[in-house]
Amino acid sequence: MPGLRSVAALAGAIGTFGAADAITSATASLFLADAVHATPLQIGLFFVARAVIAVGVNLTAGSLSDRLPDRRVLLGAAGLAGAIGAVCLAVLRGYAAVLVTGTVFLGIGGTSFFQLFACAKELADARGRAVTGFTSAMRAVFSAAWVIGPPFGFYLLTRYGFGPMYLATCGLFLVTAALGRRALPAAPAGPGPAGTPGQVGARGPRRTCAELAAMFGGMATDTRLLLAAIVVLGTAAQMYGIDFALYVTKYLHLQVTLVGWVAGLSAALEIPVMIAVGRAADRLGKLRVVIVAGFGAILFYCLLPLSSTAPALLGLQFLNASWMAVTLSIPMVMVQQETPGWAGAASALYSTAFTFAALVAGALTGLTAAAVGFRNVFWICAGLAAVATALLGIRVALGSRQPAPMAAAPDPR
Repeated sequence: MPGLRSVAALAGAIGTFGAADAITSATASLFLADAVHATPLQIGLFFVARAVIAVGVNLTAGSLSDRLPDRRVLLGAAGLAGAIGAVCLAVLRGYAAVLVTGTVFLGIGGTSFFQLFACAKELADARGRAVTGFTSAMRAVFSAAWVIGPPFGFYLLTRYGFGPMYLATCGLFLVTAALGRRALPAAPAGPGPAGTPGQVGARGPRRTCAELAAMFGGMATDTRLLLAAIVVLGTAAQMYGIDFALYVTKYLHLQVTLVGWVAGLSAALEIPVMIAVGRAADRLGKLRVVIVAGFGAILFYCLLPLSSTAPALLGLQFLNASWMAVTLSIPMVMVQQETPGWAGAASALYSTAFTFAALVAGALTGLTAAAVGFRNVFWICAGLAAVATALLGIRVALGSRQPAPMAAAPDPR
């Protein structure tokens, strides 16, 4: 059945990209510290530069994905760029060379995530499935890749070194590119966002820069508050991702393989939580669920610097997985629903929120780690989680909408 083949191809592309992303994300700070001999400030600069590149790339990709008749071209190009970036990490050891090639190619490769989830929304619409549940199921596939990716990556690292590990990552990016370019269907035919028949698929008609500007300018205050909260929570999550491996190995002096097991366990626990929340979020209220997750993030980051043993760090992952499962899936659906007719642009907007968070996280992590040590980075994360939860509370006070009555994208005729 073509529909099932399309879903399987999408799940495969998300899974292989997830495994590649898991390996590069979990090992990047260690690679910079141990193989490139970068300082904490230089490590922070790497993540800042990568985020700056990604912001521009994501906005460009979001515009193109709604203007091009076939999103698969972007998916193939992004996967190929990620593969080139992985090869650069495998062979280069000079900081300047790693900074330039790694940030550019991996920044481009990272656009695969949000374009794949724009495809998920289109497939859900075309097959008549609930977008929230289908997106959460696909996000669970991504989490399943994170179950395997970090332990596998650290196994390759301890046995063979950084070079072979990143070459294996290159192979995963290439599979993502092949599936995204060849195995996924083109945009399903259907009415455009203005209700006109025969337009280009679920994405609607081709977009102009003026129309994209109208989307951003016409966004309601509560949607902007949601995006601000996403940025702040994303900053905390990115700081944790950058700092955790260094905290475990440099501050606690525990084995490097523990980082892989912690990341894998967290991803494994995310899967049932994500599926359950995806089914119940519409009934319970998406915003209410995200606010509860914000409080979970505060608690997690307050407990983390007080934990210094492997059992304690592993035990905290249920709390970590619970809030991450919610905030990495439900807000994306909310943004898409509050910007109807702009699947690609909305996904790019959500992507840009996270890449901007990565920019801030790189700077904050580098400065904090250099000034007060790896452990105290997590107290900053707790404060950021509190700010994000407060922003969501302000949205409640202003009166939330699900979905928001933002006008659909205009018919260019």
